[in-house]
Amino acid sequence: MECPWSSLHIAVYGCGFIGTAILQGLLKKTSEASKNPVLKYTAWVQSESSLKRLQHELGEARERVNCVAGGDVVDIVKPADAVIFGFPPGQLESVSRVTGLRDALQGKLIISLLAGVSTDQLMAAFRQGPTDPGQDLHILRVIPSIGAKINDSVTMIAETACAGSEQQNVMAWIFEQVGQVQWFPEPLMNEATAAGAACNALMMVAVDAIVDASVAEGLSRSAALKLAISSLRSASGLMLHGGMTPESLKEAMSSPRGITINSVLELERGHAHSTISNTVRHAIHYTRNM
Repeated sequence: MECPWSSLHIAVYGCGFIGTAILQGLLKKTSEASKNPVLKYTAWVQSESSLKRLQHELGEARERVNCVAGGDVVDIVKPADAVIFGFPPGQLESVSRVTGLRDALQGKLIISLLAGVSTDQLMAAFRQGPTDPGQDLHILRVIPSIGAKINDSVTMIAETACAGSEQQNVMAWIFEQVGQVQWFPEPLMNEATAAGAACNALMMVAVDAIVDASVAEGLSRSAALKLAISSLRSASGLMLHGGMTPESLKEAMSSPRGITINSVLELERGHAHSTISNTVRHAIHYTRNM
């Protein structure tokens, strides 16, 4: 898909770890491709220490980004075409009261990374009183993953009427540069966010346990880590691109008296299936109450 706009100035308001990952992925992808809009990047952080962290993580690519610490954020929003909200969700109320910000956001594509904050809440925060319909605010809600930095993000996008089709296409183009996108009805965004977070938690715990056990039985830590990660990627690739399901994958990999089927049975002895299911449901309930 091509970007609908011939030029695009992206400003990241609150460039934390996710915002930085998005920039890293965009900078890498757009430097490799030939058919791109004219791109410009600005990143705003609150402190000098955050600025040093951002510039260090961007490396040589920082020359392509206008990195700003402190000062009036309205100055970085005004010239932008798209503004990514990357500040903590708890700061929304104070951000909405910044003098001049509402006017600066008029007509721009607003991309919110704020977990647990709906587009209706964002719209309400920036409306200037009950008589302001907010029709000039084009707000979209996305939840990318840290994999954006290596162009392997899983980005969840809320289906909403708070932005037009052109703005939605621009936003989809941005996040397709850093990975794959998946659309969800907005009422299910909290559930999708929690399920994704639980997958990350499961992967971290599982890989850590596999590596520790392998080291205890004689493998080097580096070899065990590479083996565990590669095996997970291979199996997930078969489901993502090969049309397999967990059931068909288990059937294909389980030979009589084999290691895989016996490993599955040992996991079941430890109630792994129900533990994982309960963890996902706990994550969903936690997200709903944020």
